[in-house]
Amino acid sequence: MVLMTIIKNNISERGREMKKKKDVLMFFFYFVFARLVRFLLVIFDRRGPLDMAMISNYRDQVDVRKFGFWSVKGLPDVLSWVRYVWEGKYKARLFMIGSLTEDIGGDDATPGTIKRASDQFMKAVETATGLGAKTILYAAATKRLPIWDELNKKYPGVVFTLGDNFTGLLLGEGILDVFKRTGLNPENSRILIIGPYGLLGSVALTYALKSGAEVIGLGNPRRFGLLQKLQTRFGIGICTNFEEAGKVDMVVACNSAPRSQLTSERVELLRKTGCRLIVIDPNEPANMSPELFRDSVGKVIRLDSGNGFSSRLVHILEPVTPWLLRLYKGITWGCFAETFIISAHPTLRGIDWLGVFPKNIEIVRKFLGDGEGQFALPQPTCFNRPVESFELTLASEQAPEVSPKFRDIRRAQQEVAHV
Repeated sequence: MVLMTIIKNNISERGREMKKKKDVLMFFFYFVFARLVRFLLVIFDRRGPLDMAMISNYRDQVDVRKFGFWSVKGLPDVLSWVRYVWEGKYKARLFMIGSLTEDIGGDDATPGTIKRASDQFMKAVETATGLGAKTILYAAATKRLPIWDELNKKYPGVVFTLGDNFTGLLLGEGILDVFKRTGLNPENSRILIIGPYGLLGSVALTYALKSGAEVIGLGNPRRFGLLQKLQTRFGIGICTNFEEAGKVDMVVACNSAPRSQLTSERVELLRKTGCRLIVIDPNEPANMSPELFRDSVGKVIRLDSGNGFSSRLVHILEPVTPWLLRLYKGITWGCFAETFIISAHPTLRGIDWLGVFPKNIEIVRKFLGDGEGQFALPQPTCFNRPVESFELTLASEQAPEVSPKFRDIRRAQQEVAHV
């Protein structure tokens, strides 16, 4: 027994050493590779002033490593990164500030980390406007920084956007698209929306209700009051943990905090017996990470969401740069697409884009398509790989039991709809 314990400990120790060596080797590869990419971007970038800039934080440690750094401590305040050209003439650049998502909006965020990220963002704006940018995106978690008013006053000629109106449109249309692809009847389905009170969650809620589906909203206990308001207004079911949600057909995950992530245990709580669970994931970083997806492989249909495609979008040095961003040729995030659209159409510059509004979604709807000046809904992917099957049935399992917890919710929603 003692001998076996010693052998197991030695194997574990060797495994840790091998992983550490692999991490070091990968760091050196990306350290050299990312700097070579940045050098080549300068060489091959199209000359002339910028039309727009996208300013983002690092999503996670994967970004930190792939962009050539060992840890957050080594990040520069502002990193000039990927360059774009859209429609052959509109020039954009991505700037990274030296903060992670968790430094801005995570549980570990502090006034100090938020202040540092705010200063970094303002420095990036100064750099971008100095290069000519007239439209600037608060990308990823930077939209949570408390600097909107200050920047609007300092740069009155610049349009700032959150990018979430077009992202929301792509998300909503993606929900409708998956109903068609799976053959799932919306009026006989239950949808769990994680964070239904947020910018994207509110759009997902609107689309889900209009489809005729039964909706359950899951949120943070600290925001239970917001959930109650949605329940009163729309007649939806509400809960603050996965155990209360019951069985559902689809999850629209509009939050990626640890308490909201779809672990394999939570997938089993939600998934109907005999069925795969549809997961629509518009988050950056993802709610269901590649590791969590592997834990539930075969039991979920996970879809990247909120992205747009344009054959006229060029990442300078593609396919290398889209790969570094964990994207694919011609595909970008919906918020980036909105920034391109606003910059290309002067008539949109007088509109307030610092929020998600039904009228704004209708304004950008005309730019949804595969024609000139438009971004389309991409072909369905999961972590940028084509979704192989939309078959919902798992033949090896028995038919699901009916969960009684929210059996009257559809009736309540219908009554609210008739008021």
